[in-house]
Amino acid sequence: MKKKNVMGRGKRTLLLFAKRVLTAAAIGSVIAIISNSFITVEGTNGKSRYFISPFAQKEMFEDSEVFDDILRKDAQDITRMSVIKSQLETDGVYDGKKQIDITAYVNRTSMVSEEEVTAEYYLDDLIKWGNYGFSYETVYGTESDFAIYFGLGKSETEMEIPSDLTMGDYALQSELTRQAIKYSAQVADKGTDSLSMRMIMELPDSLESYMERASEKGEMTVNTEDVLALDILVPRYYSASGMDLADYASDMEEYMMLRNNLVEACNQLYHNFTEYSSFKKFYGEDKTNVRYCYQMVVDGEIRYFTNLSQSYTNKSEKQITDEFSAYGRYLYYNPDRVEIKTNTQMTTEEMREILGSYEYAFGENSRVWIGVDTSYEVNDSLAKARAAFVSFMPYYWQTVALGALAMILSLWLLGVLTVYEGRKEEENEDGYVVALKKGDHFPTEIFLVLAASVTAGFCVLCGAAYDIAFSYTLAGEGVSPFMLTAAAVAAAFLLDWISTSFYLGLVRRLKVHTFWRDSLLWQLGRLLKRIVLRLYDNSHIVSRILIPFLIIAAFNLFMGILGTVGILFAGIVDIFVAVLLYMERKDLQKIVEGTQTIGSGDFGFKIDDSKMHGENRALAEAVNSIGDGIQEAVATSMKDERLKADLITNVSHDIKTPLTSIINFVNLLKRENIQDEKIKGYIEVLDSKSQRLKQLTDDLVEASKISSGNISLQMERLNFVELINQTVGEFSEKMNEKCLDLIANMPEKPVYIEADSRRIWRVVENLFGNVYKYALEGTRVYLDLAVKETDGQKLASFSMKNISAQSLNISADELTERFIRGDVSRSTEGSGLGLSIARNLTELQNGKFDIYLDGDLFKVIITFPCLEEQQ
Repeated sequence: MKKKNVMGRGKRTLLLFAKRVLTAAAIGSVIAIISNSFITVEGTNGKSRYFISPFAQKEMFEDSEVFDDILRKDAQDITRMSVIKSQLETDGVYDGKKQIDITAYVNRTSMVSEEEVTAEYYLDDLIKWGNYGFSYETVYGTESDFAIYFGLGKSETEMEIPSDLTMGDYALQSELTRQAIKYSAQVADKGTDSLSMRMIMELPDSLESYMERASEKGEMTVNTEDVLALDILVPRYYSASGMDLADYASDMEEYMMLRNNLVEACNQLYHNFTEYSSFKKFYGEDKTNVRYCYQMVVDGEIRYFTNLSQSYTNKSEKQITDEFSAYGRYLYYNPDRVEIKTNTQMTTEEMREILGSYEYAFGENSRVWIGVDTSYEVNDSLAKARAAFVSFMPYYWQTVALGALAMILSLWLLGVLTVYEGRKEEENEDGYVVALKKGDHFPTEIFLVLAASVTAGFCVLCGAAYDIAFSYTLAGEGVSPFMLTAAAVAAAFLLDWISTSFYLGLVRRLKVHTFWRDSLLWQLGRLLKRIVLRLYDNSHIVSRILIPFLIIAAFNLFMGILGTVGILFAGIVDIFVAVLLYMERKDLQKIVEGTQTIGSGDFGFKIDDSKMHGENRALAEAVNSIGDGIQEAVATSMKDERLKADLITNVSHDIKTPLTSIINFVNLLKRENIQDEKIKGYIEVLDSKSQRLKQLTDDLVEASKISSGNISLQMERLNFVELINQTVGEFSEKMNEKCLDLIANMPEKPVYIEADSRRIWRVVENLFGNVYKYALEGTRVYLDLAVKETDGQKLASFSMKNISAQSLNISADELTERFIRGDVSRSTEGSGLGLSIARNLTELQNGKFDIYLDGDLFKVIITFPCLEEQQ
């Protein structure tokens, strides 16, 4: 069956649709796998995502990496929460009246000297102060000025302590300085008599003010470099003893240290309190499946911090350990001996790292117990993660296989479409031609930019939509994996539609070799190349024209600068130059017309160069000499051709006379009853070679007549179908000798052409004889006669195809030259003139003779104009 080389439009549309569906299915499989392979867990630091490997389904949730990582983060949070509790609670309850040594608190991670100055504040006051912020007032004075204030002694004014801290207090914000001063005056019995407030009110607030005051006092020797600026912290709250912060300092350096310690303590405690509130929401007894108990030494006493309602004060380490061992998973850690007992994957190194940031809180006699109730009665992060882990995506591997198969089939269909893209059915050797579509005529650069822009823009849009949807899905915000997969399938289908359209457009350009030729860069390169070559080829003309032009332009510019007189003079010169140019162009036009006359065949024509000058005259003389040379060459060629034709004719005639006698005597010998087989063989050889010599002589005479034009044609109306059928009948016996099967496809109706009957017979006979001599034995020979219409004219086209016995390693044009044969070994009979004579006779009768070679396939087509059938 003959292979179909062209794909129909319906089949192409179906394959394109199938490819897009398969691509969308492959992308959908990937998105389905990804969106169903993550677990989202909410913790104190936000939401965390975990990837679940399909291989992890063989193990228990408590043995998985997901459980270990969640437990590790919980241990970090619980440890920090216990440390914060040790700072904020007393006997397991938040204590706002707890007194905080600000210097010791800020330096809790390092050793503090007992002599270092400090102050104690209530916990509520420090947290509130950290929430509201701090206000400073800058005052100016010398060291002696500040020494006077700090050396006054401590104030004994008692301050009213505010009420206990509530969560509502931390939603407030204020105008710090004004409100702080006002509040300080209200809460202190001594009003504005605090040392800080007296310094703010009494000391100058700028260097200029200080210098003016010194001048008023008569202190003219004050140096500005001795004047210092000090930021006084406006006292919003007073210490637990009712004293102002400045009362604790004996000099400016101590005050600045205390001020910085107070600010740092307020900020840290406020931050810890916000975390304390957050931790309670996650790690209360009814909020989590994690149970913990931290044994820590606070103020020299052993205290327990836990999220369980029971008390561990009177229990031993073993009792507590046994109690936590009853949970599904537990952990006991002794920092003193760096010892861990657990049925989890936690290690001593991990626990040391977790507690390492809080070494000041975990001194001697510190212990850690953590348990996980694996009944998961509370719906916390661990319970949700376990539920997602157990109900992992079903049919995982089937989805993977489906996606891989869909992608492979999609790529295979893309390859098929690539092969057949652009093909259009056509009656030629291949059976098709590649045609471009309307959109393929855009310049290549515009096409590529448009393709990249549209595809990239769509990808960015899809990527942004995917990120949003995927983030919501992983965050558990209501976008189901199914909806995400469906959206990905739709987006992939549209993206494949766009990208495939541009890809197939690129394929069509590459197939017809217009990708580079349609580019703006190629066209620009061609233009520049033509310009450069033209300048290079006509450099003398450029210099002869461009230099005078530049001189005239410069002259006109110079004359224009001189004013009206200069312009008039330049106009006269320009008119003179224009006349010269007109005369030169007129002479050049004569040369062009003379060249055209000589080119049309009038080689005796002469151009009148008597009034020409310069290059025009030299050009005219060259054209005249070319005409003379052509005329002489044509005459010599005609003479040589006539001599050659006469020589061939005379020699052929001289050969024919003895050759005729040889043929006649051979015929007489064949009639004799000769019994000797050896002699009969000699006679057969003589007969064969004499006939071949006769054929060669006739071919030479025929070729000579054709080349010299000494041949007359008797054109008449012929039935081309009948002529072919007669020739088939005459050559049937010869073809059977070589087992050549003639397969003729002839029209039922007559096909009439105008030709010389004897000459057209010679053409067809030569073609059949060529097949008989050179075709591969045992093969088929195809004969086709069809009527085609080209440019409104009907043409009779006869084609003959066969397989050559010898390798055809020459071109089709060479086969129609004289004495050229496809059988280079010359092992078969033939003069090498048959195809040449056939071609020349065909063209003399207004026909067309074409030869096509494809490997060992030999195909010849002769075409004649059809005559209308007579009624």
